[in-house]
Amino acid sequence: MKKYTHAWLAFMAMKRLDQATLPETEGSGKSEVQVAKFARSLVRWFKNYRDFVVQGAWYPDEVFSDQGSSHGVKYEPDLLSEDARAFKTLPDTMEIRNLMMEESKLYGRPFNIVKGNLCDRCDAMAHTIVDNFKIQYREEKGNPISPSSTHMAMRFFIMSHYIADAHMPLHCDARSLADIHTAVEKQWENGVEKSYKIDKDNERFFYDPDGYPLKTEKITSLMSTVEEKILSRPFVFNWGNSDYSTWDYMSAITEYSYLLAYEMFPEGFADTGWLEYKKTPEGQRFEQYSAKLMTDAIDSIARAWLHVWIRYRLWGPDKQKSK
Repeated sequence: MKKYTHAWLAFMAMKRLDQATLPETEGSGKSEVQVAKFARSLVRWFKNYRDFVVQGAWYPDEVFSDQGSSHGVKYEPDLLSEDARAFKTLPDTMEIRNLMMEESKLYGRPFNIVKGNLCDRCDAMAHTIVDNFKIQYREEKGNPISPSSTHMAMRFFIMSHYIADAHMPLHCDARSLADIHTAVEKQWENGVEKSYKIDKDNERFFYDPDGYPLKTEKITSLMSTVEEKILSRPFVFNWGNSDYSTWDYMSAITEYSYLLAYEMFPEGFADTGWLEYKKTPEGQRFEQYSAKLMTDAIDSIARAWLHVWIRYRLWGPDKQKSK
């Protein structure tokens, strides 16, 4: 994905936590979590740092330049095995998961992991954000070893980049499809730039009264669909499995993204540009696929952010309150 697409997805995750109807609590007994309360406090904190979303969400490409290793997990079908494969679980609100369970010919079939450490990267980001919040909480204000809140916000936005990339099907496909990969990401970027007013000189969006990217009069149908979905579909805090960590969740996401790659670009697909792809049956469904995977990406960013925030808050600022 490209610069403003990444930033827009991060903003939409913030908007989801802010404006969607979230459950007041999820779980029961000792595992009960006050979802809505913590989401509200996270959004209040985020809004102090919204001008850094574009810069932070683009840092992995522009500064880290770890695209070859950390921006995906590359899968390929295992053609030598006939064994059934158990795919990892996800919340049943995740639309690509549901679609692939219904339509993918590769669902339940064996596969090989070729390369990629995106899941490790996301898990590491989650741990380091919590750890740095703990340092900030423990040290006196002004101590030079204490991370600034701007630095912490940047870490959240950086994390969103890796999470979003896991939802891009071609980041999870070992085939060499560079032309259509570039074409697809360009379509998404063009849609964001057409749909929202962007202050490119200062690397930020212009904002609406609620503090989110200001829509233009030419907002595309894809962006409108995603905006509607993030406000209307149910939000699930849980990873989809009570034993999961950030790593397990991201691993599950990449498995279904691999399946989607073979739905959007079937076996034998000849790498091509946008105009030729649009003529194919799969190209005709491009907007449908895009709306589902983008909404899932927004949910995943929001879910991961909230898990990190709650881990920290219950360790420190809200520990006594929870008791």
